[in-house]
Amino acid sequence: MRDLPPSPRHLRRWAAAAAVVPLGLTLAACGGGSTDASSAMPSDKPALWNPCDALSPALIEQELGPRTRELDGTPTAPDCRFVPLDKKAGDPVVSANYQLTPGNLGQYWKAMGQQKTADVTRPKIALADDARVVTSVKGHQLAVTGFVQNGDLYQVINIVDPAPYDKARTEKGIEALLTALSKHADETNAGASASASPS
Repeated sequence: MRDLPPSPRHLRRWAAAAAVVPLGLTLAACGGGSTDASSAMPSDKPALWNPCDALSPALIEQELGPRTRELDGTPTAPDCRFVPLDKKAGDPVVSANYQLTPGNLGQYWKAMGQQKTADVTRPKIALADDARVVTSVKGHQLAVTGFVQNGDLYQVINIVDPAPYDKARTEKGIEALLTALSKHADETNAGASASASPS
């Protein structure tokens, strides 16, 4: 099996910030070897996608509770974060990102391995090929990461929520956010393989 394409630097940064699982899309596949992001991906490559197009402060408030401000970066440097308006309330912070790469989530999941302290579920997300939700408690902080695959498009949501947190609501909420991402990806055909021929 060949190495997986490396993901953008900001994807690795956000995955590390959530401290839930090592994001498999940044690692080599089970064939071994390493990836070199600096040489394999041009630094001036235009942005193809921004998960924030499918999300909004209203949706975050509806599913998770806090009122937030959206930070979506620029067309060539996409960002997707929702930061609480009340910085003293201890509300969750939400961030999202994506990667375009062939393969399937199940294959990458096996290559990643699994943290013994994390709980993993495989929710059924409408219109998606596959999905995972990983929940971990570290100290007094709840960290939940969701992965959703639509074709070659993989989208990732990180939620970091300090105590006191509502674990059940956060896990239910991240599934709703993954559903919104999947719906938008399906509507725009964003995960279609560039090499796929029309049927």
